[in-house]
Parts: sequence; C-alpha cells; structure tokens
Amino acid sequence: MMLKLTGLLLRSLPGALLLTMFPSLVLAASAPDYPAKPIRIVVSFSPGGGTDIFARAMAQKYTAAWGQPVIVDNRAGGGGNIGTDLVAKAPADGYTLLLTTNAPIAINPNLAKAPFDPVRDFAPVSQLAALPFVLSVHPSSPAKTTVELIALAKAKPGQLNFASSGAGGGAHLAGEMLKTMAKIDMTHVPYKGGSPALLALAGAQVDLLFLSILTSTPLIQSQKVRALGVTSPKRSPALPNVPAIAEIPGLETFESDLWYGMLAPAATAPRIIDKIYQEGRRMLTSPEFRNLFEPTGTSLVASSPDAFAAAIRKDLAKWGKVIKDANLQVN
Repeated sequence: MMLKLTGLLLRSLPGALLLTMFPSLVLAASAPDYPAKPIRIVVSFSPGGGTDIFARAMAQKYTAAWGQPVIVDNRAGGGGNIGTDLVAKAPADGYTLLLTTNAPIAINPNLAKAPFDPVRDFAPVSQLAALPFVLSVHPSSPAKTTVELIALAKAKPGQLNFASSGAGGGAHLAGEMLKTMAKIDMTHVPYKGGSPALLALAGAQVDLLFLSILTSTPLIQSQKVRALGVTSPKRSPALPNVPAIAEIPGLETFESDLWYGMLAPAATAPRIIDKIYQEGRRMLTSPEFRNLFEPTGTSLVASSPDAFAAAIRKDLAKWGKVIKDANLQVN
C-alpha cells in the first residue's frame, strides 16, 4: 500500500516541486544509460606498438558488448605525456579514456614536472596487463648468464654499453636498477624506440639491452640475440629457460616490468568506472584473450580500481627512488 501511495504522489507532483523534493531521484531517472554515444580510448603512444595492439583488441570487445563505437585515438609524444595530459583535461563523463603504460604515470613525473598529476587528475579503472623486460646480449658476448655479465661489467667499469628504447623509459630504468643493485658501472645508449635498439644489439653495436619480452622474443628465438634474464620476479612462461634476474643471490628484490593500464579523468562517476572495469575484467579473463596475449609473455591482470590506485602509488615511490639513486635528469 505504501509503495502505491508513493507512486501516486510522485505522479501527481509538478515537475519543479518533484525536483526540489527528490533531486537525485529525478536526475537518476533522466540520465541516459552509459554508454549512450561513442567512446574514445586515447593511447599515448604510436600505432603498431604493444599498447596500441592491446587497446584495439579491447576496443573491439567493448564495441561488441555495448553496441556503441569504441574508437582508439593515438596521441603520441613527450614519452606518453601528450596523450595522458589530454585525458587528464577531458570531461569526466566516461567518454574519453586513457590506455597507457607506467612510463607517463609512474616514471615521467619523477623525472620532470609533468603537466598533470598522476594521482589527483585520474580515476584508475584497472591495471590490464604486465610484461617483463628481457636482458639480452649479442651471441658473441662472453657472458652466458647475468652473473657472468655482472662480472664482466665489474672487470670493465664504464666500458659496457647498454641500449634502451629511450631515455627515462622503463627499459632504461631496468638497466639503472641493475647498475645500482649489482654495483656496476655501464654507459646508457638511448634509441628512439625498441626496434632500433634491438637492431643495434643484433648488429653488435651495443653490448646489452633491456627490452620488453613482446619485442625481444622473435630475435631471441631466431638466436640473433641471447637472453640472459627476465625482470619479472619469476620466469616467464613465454621464455621458460631464461632465468629471472631475481634468482641471483643479492638481487632477489629485482623487479621491473612494463604495465598497461586504463584510467579516466578524475571525478568520473563510480558507476561508470565500475561498468568499464567489469566489462574489461570479463574480456581479460576470457580464454580468447588469454590465448591471444599470454603466449607473448603478457600477463593479464584485470585489477580492481582500488588495487590499481595502490599499484600506481607504489610504482611512483619505487621509480622515484631508482631515479634519485641513479641521479637521472631529463636532457
């Protein structure tokens, strides 16, 4: 009886009076279901890379699930800062999302003042996946293991050159972390991307290289470079015969990975964040996605928004220490 009376009361009240008495009820009733129009996923790196490939696979599944176009928009530049800043300043309505790596979120703000705050300006949705880096050398190198490489570096302080896909990136910092933890001195040689760095190693122009497992594996399998260790805490199923660097006594805490994550502008409604997360979780835990990405060494994560927020804070502190210990500066 009470429910019927309430319904009659609501139907009989003028709209203005109803809005005054029950504003949240009226706004909820009038708000369209999300999503009601196309969604844009901004990728802060160039087309064709691992981040872009991952974003397009997810966009296709979101489109199929929601019946609204989900479009990937590549906004590369500034080490990922340009696309990241674009999303930080976008309307917090769920229609502009960011898919990026830990570089612009957890590393770049520690290197120089960023045009955004990685904690204040974003609502984390989910950490999507993680990939280790691989420490590799040219096949002609006398080092057959990471321990032998460390010994070689100690015998030749400052003479070994280690390449990376760019100054200040995760691969560069993996090398700096090894230098600090193993107490060795090596010279960093940055390249403009992973492919030219890998080609430089294959051509014996540099001595060693840290690069993502996704990019490294083809040349490792063709024996054009030799893998010595992975930067994950345990061995990767994609390269089961390659030890983790953390297996070495004294380097048990060595860990450096590349992660993919999705974020929205701060103040995006929790119900929208949850809907994006829940649908993403469904696809990331599906056999289809696991069969597509796990053979490449990509570990699918699908963490909750709260867990991802905690991971970002932890990563900011971790890379801040590595950068401070290595006395790194942006040129």
